[in-house]
Amino acid sequence: MKKLHEFKASRDERVEALEMELKDKDSILSGYRKEHGKLELFFERVIKNIQPLKPSKIEYKPIERKGTSNVIPVIQFTDWHIGEVQLPEEIEDFNAYNYDIAKSRTKDVTRRFIDWVNLHRNVYNINTGQVFVTGDMISGDIHDELKATNEFPSPVQVVKAAELLAERIYEMSDHFGVLKVDFISEDNHARLTRKPQAKEAAFNSFNYLVGKMTEAYLAQITNVDFNIWPMLEKVVNVNGMRYLIGHGHSVRGWMGVPWYGIERKIGKESQARLQVIMSEKEKMDLIGFDKYCIGHFHTPFDSELYCCGGSLSGTSAYDHQAGRYSRPSQSAWMVHEIHKEFNRINFKV
Repeated sequence: MKKLHEFKASRDERVEALEMELKDKDSILSGYRKEHGKLELFFERVIKNIQPLKPSKIEYKPIERKGTSNVIPVIQFTDWHIGEVQLPEEIEDFNAYNYDIAKSRTKDVTRRFIDWVNLHRNVYNINTGQVFVTGDMISGDIHDELKATNEFPSPVQVVKAAELLAERIYEMSDHFGVLKVDFISEDNHARLTRKPQAKEAAFNSFNYLVGKMTEAYLAQITNVDFNIWPMLEKVVNVNGMRYLIGHGHSVRGWMGVPWYGIERKIGKESQARLQVIMSEKEKMDLIGFDKYCIGHFHTPFDSELYCCGGSLSGTSAYDHQAGRYSRPSQSAWMVHEIHKEFNRINFKV
């Protein structure tokens, strides 16, 4: 049995150890808040210095046909990886990528999307357009090889990605009465931490700045409804079809398309949301979803419950090493007011 002085001594040691741990935690928290504050100030200064794009004369003139269905076209911009460089000779000429190629590909996709929409206007009433932006818009510095091979540093990637995205949305806005943009800021490549974080991951990311800068560029374009969602996922209603949009990096998978991982993710999301909806039915439209829409896996695929957009960057040395090939592409589809989703297309570039 311990004597009283021995017990007090051991207790004092534990108390001292706990006090030291608390001091360490206070120091870490203080440092985090300081760095977080610096980041917010940096973002504010950058955004304040942006000159918004000037409104242009809208080319689109609505043609309402009686008895004709209303349809909303959707285009998904995802995995642009601005700043990444892929030399063709490194991967047997399967692909090449840099900023100039990215500009050319986004112009091509946007032009073809507008032509595709105008074709559908021969049959449907189309006044509203929808853009999903689902992350990895920059290459970032999350891997040492990216730091060494990127075309320019991450802050420059942010500027160029925001300019490019704003240009493409600006171009499309001339062809719609309303163009709705939903931008998810939490992603993989733009994160500012070595390992993925959970708390404040959507803010502690260069992709959040891409979104805020794009929003600032488009501030005077009155028919663009730009929404930044600083979160992992968000339910977006398109013509009565509820999409749960996100980047997709929270899906557990390995080497290729993780079919089982996505099915499991949807099952868990559905169960969690159903539990809330059963007790708070008014939340149905806020958190209930019909389909999960992501990027991240660089390969376009589609099913009843989920879909994935292709990447603008295409096959990389990492893909080639693993024996994967995916032609660069961006996905689009139509949403009918009654029959919902149809005519999905992958614009290969």
